Amino acid sequence: MSENYRPVVNHLTRIILKLIEEPVPYELVAPSELQPPSAAGVRRFGESLARRAERVAAMMDVLAARGFTFKFEKDRVFADSIEMEAQDAKRYLLTKGFEDTEFQVLLEYARKWDTL
Repeated sequence: MSENYRPVVNHLTRIILKLIEEPVPYELVAPSELQPPSAAGVRRFGESLARRAERVAAMMDVLAARGFTFKFEKDRVFADSIEMEAQDAKRYLLTKGFEDTEFQVLLEYARKWDTL
């Protein structure tokens, strides 16, 4: 290997924000298999989904302020940054009042070669 090259590691911090709680709170619709679903139960389920969507939107707001970009796949929003380290992102969300059960943080590294 030439002396003019040095290894460089780039990172991507990805935060996964789930739009639907797991497990899905279907018991709000019908508390048991013996009871039929009710309109009130469906409303409670909708309110649960609305609360979760609001929490995800609030996390997106604070992450956008730190330069994260977003993409959507299935029932998840991915927040990506090449600027903020994973542990810093987790601490940041925790200090903003979010629980660590509301998001998942991943860190990906990619090796690149750079010239001096």
